Amino acid sequence: MDLPPDAVLVFDRDEDLNVFESFVHATNYLEAIDVSEGEYTAAYTPDGRVLALSAPEAWKGPVVLTRTDGVDLADLERRVARYWQLHQAGQPPCDPLQTARFLIDRDNQPHRGWLKLFTALLSRTFGNGPTSLPHDRSAE
Repeated sequence: MDLPPDAVLVFDRDEDLNVFESFVHATNYLEAIDVSEGEYTAAYTPDGRVLALSAPEAWKGPVVLTRTDGVDLADLERRVARYWQLHQAGQPPCDPLQTARFLIDRDNQPHRGWLKLFTALLSRTFGNGPTSLPHDRSAE
């Protein structure tokens, strides 16, 4: 998968990383209260351009994400390497572009909800579907 042109990498206080496909995705997901309280410590484009996060109306308003003139690829690479060390233990670290692709691909995978997992478990345990559940003869 090609990386979307407006991809955004946002780091939090726990050195976790959120990757968004666009500025719009990032500002829709991030909460103004978290931005105003400093939960997010850095934001970048995959090529190292520094982004500024703000919440001009504090906790009740929107999150604003803007491009700055700054570029700090070395800090982005350091933060990405730290993310891999802390949150992807046992995996070899990837560069910022590969990491962004990896996380976007992972987040776009279809998720199996609890109901599908439960149904699959029942199907494996008792046969094909709910009609194969054991019959309670004591009620007869």
